[in-house]
Amino acid sequence: MFIIRLPNGHGTVYKLSGKRRKPWIARITTGWDAEGKQLFQTIGYFKEKTEALDALTLHRVNPVSPKSNITLKELYDEWSIAKYEYISKSTVDGYKAAWKYLSKFENAKFKELRTSHIQSVIDGYYKSKMSRSSLEKIKAVATMLYSYALENDIVNKSYAEFLRLPKSEKEEKEIFTDLEIQKIEKNVGEVEWLDTVLILIYSGMRISELLELTKFSLDMDKQLITGGVKTDAGKNRVIPIHPKIFPLIKKWYDKNGERLICTDEGKSLSVDYFRRKKYYIALEKIGVRKLSPHACRHTFASLMAKAGVDTLYIQKIIGHEDYATTANLYTHTDVDELKKAIGKI
Repeated sequence: MFIIRLPNGHGTVYKLSGKRRKPWIARITTGWDAEGKQLFQTIGYFKEKTEALDALTLHRVNPVSPKSNITLKELYDEWSIAKYEYISKSTVDGYKAAWKYLSKFENAKFKELRTSHIQSVIDGYYKSKMSRSSLEKIKAVATMLYSYALENDIVNKSYAEFLRLPKSEKEEKEIFTDLEIQKIEKNVGEVEWLDTVLILIYSGMRISELLELTKFSLDMDKQLITGGVKTDAGKNRVIPIHPKIFPLIKKWYDKNGERLICTDEGKSLSVDYFRRKKYYIALEKIGVRKLSPHACRHTFASLMAKAGVDTLYIQKIIGHEDYATTANLYTHTDVDELKKAIGKI
């Protein structure tokens, strides 16, 4: 082994034995363990001695992170442990779903990933008709991972900023027809979980908001729900319980589960599980189009508009972001007016 000795604190360069493509190694001392044994950080492997020496010189100016060889999976695990503790369960579920697509490159060194790698994930799933919101989450997770890597000197550039999403296509929002709503109402009680579809239609809640509700989110005497997620306008808004769904909500309320909507054992459900295993199956059983849970929210807004409800009250109840600045400032008069508004459908 051929060692080049440098001044103290400058690191070491030496040549490894055997035939290697990059035989020269540059490393620095990072400390000593409890037994006085020297601890090292490898800066890199190089073809030529001069490259290794240059790497040490560059390291003194711009230090290489000890995590420089971290994989995408290791970075995600490290980032998510800290991140997921402070965000809502529904947001965590969304990020975890996005990670499943990014995990295609989980074993790659993060510093070696480029825009083209992540763009290939987005482009591939766009072609498979993945929703734009799902693609946005993939980009969001990639962006946050790069921010974390920048903070920890793992990379010095965020390739996520160059990611492109497909243009958003303006589509007419699908809603359930009056006949379909009547069919759902008729079969509630006959088909399991169909009541949750009706609750969504007559409350305007997002699927994640419904599944986050607990008994403490409801005032059964005043027939009000306090809840909501996602936007400032959506958080902690007041939603009057429509008379048609009050008995259905009361049934769930009396189950006394972890969440209002729960399994027979009282356990909560993930958004994805509820959508695939409960919501769509219930609609399929009665022969109604399997429109997305978000279509219930559009249906609610449409029903309110057709009933002549003021746009302002529709925005208040569904937590529309146009009402973000004052959505949480309710007076008793506001609640009475909201009850009258929702009672029109």
